Amino acid sequence: MRWFQVGVVVLSIMVMTGCPSEFGKDGRVNKATTKDTQENLLFLQGCSAQRRMEVCAPGQENSVACQRCGGPP
Repeated sequence: MRWFQVGVVVLSIMVMTGCPSEFGKDGRVNKATTKDTQENLLFLQGCSAQRRMEVCAPGQENSVACQRCGGPP
């Protein structure tokens, strides 16, 4: 019975340490949902390509206006 408990603990530690890379603030799942949301917002807001180039110029990729237009092109 002791080996079963040790196995469960080891398995739970392995699973818990893998979660932040997948589901954390900068995890793959979060990045994928952010990208999908930005694509949908671009469609809904209708920012033109020229407007996106203006607000998402180099150095302004993380500005609020750039994010509202769907992020860098």
